Amino acid sequence: MRIAFFAPHKPIDHPQPSGDLIIGRTLHDFLKNQGHELLVASDSRLRHITCKPAQWPGLYLEFRRALKRVQEFKPDLWLTYHSYYKSPDLLGPHIAAKLGIPYVIYQGVFATKYRRNFKTWAGYISNKHALLHADHVFANKDRDFRNLSRIIIPEKLSRTYVGIEPDKFQYCAVSAEEIRNKHGLNGEKIILSTAMLREDVKAQSISDLIRAFTPVTKEITQTTLLIAGDGEARPRLEQLAAKQAGGKILFLGRVERDELYKYYSAADIFAYPGINEALGMVYLEAQCAGLPVVAYSTPGPKEAVDQGVTGLLSPEGDIAAMTTNLIKLLSNPSLCEKMGNAATERIKTHFNLTTNLKKVENRLNKVSLWRYS
Repeated sequence: MRIAFFAPHKPIDHPQPSGDLIIGRTLHDFLKNQGHELLVASDSRLRHITCKPAQWPGLYLEFRRALKRVQEFKPDLWLTYHSYYKSPDLLGPHIAAKLGIPYVIYQGVFATKYRRNFKTWAGYISNKHALLHADHVFANKDRDFRNLSRIIIPEKLSRTYVGIEPDKFQYCAVSAEEIRNKHGLNGEKIILSTAMLREDVKAQSISDLIRAFTPVTKEITQTTLLIAGDGEARPRLEQLAAKQAGGKILFLGRVERDELYKYYSAADIFAYPGINEALGMVYLEAQCAGLPVVAYSTPGPKEAVDQGVTGLLSPEGDIAAMTTNLIKLLSNPSLCEKMGNAATERIKTHFNLTTNLKKVENRLNKVSLWRYS
């Protein structure tokens, strides 16, 4: 297949790492590695563009350029990654219609609450237009699938699953020893967390974790919390950590994704509250390496973690409950091991990237054939 690819929320070559970026990039790269020809139709970022009329003339010019670009490429279909009210696809439906090719959305999102706010109404309408004109939509979250089912017929809607490459996040005993020696943590129980430390819900999640961890140090003295990640909130969070737990919390700075398996291997538990988390690839990576997860029972962790089987979830904002869950796992190594083993198996079964994206590829092949039928 020849595929015109577009990511209106964040271009796949964007420098700022995120779970959404990883999903979009892996989708693009998987299809390319399968032998399909892909053209990035546009690298424009449409985040909040419906609220920025000053950018509309530039968007029109980009539409003309993208149309010419895609016409010359002669694709079999257009594939948009992640359209929702903040970043609706304003190019794909129109260009696909002009060229008479199928239009597909991977990770479509729909929620009627955004039609009730004048600030989000235009984005809601634009995104709904894209969804209704799609020949097929993939939903990779239960909540999105249920919402999309309200406006899209079953034949045009598929429930799919994100995933990781399990081989890249396997437990490694050598790496575990390396990290523990590097940070002088032999004999310590290690809780690992990783996030972008920006001033929003990410920083709030880490703040909650720091506060939940503080009482743990009094119950289980030989315990250290490692936090991987960087951002503008880091100095403030380091001050909070020093005040709350002294030297029991270490900030590692940014750790490249292909190095994270070493830290997962060295840890006993992965903990990240996940306030307003859509999914959280780190939950999948940590479980693949055999770590039980402690988090809030928000949509992202609930999607990635099997409560009571591969981790322990608590209500959002209930810091005391998170503390209890951390202590429960740290004081019960057999439970930790049992959940860690179950976590590894669950990732291999439900969140294997290759298996899940092959199903997407098969559906794309079928959708692309309608133009020739």
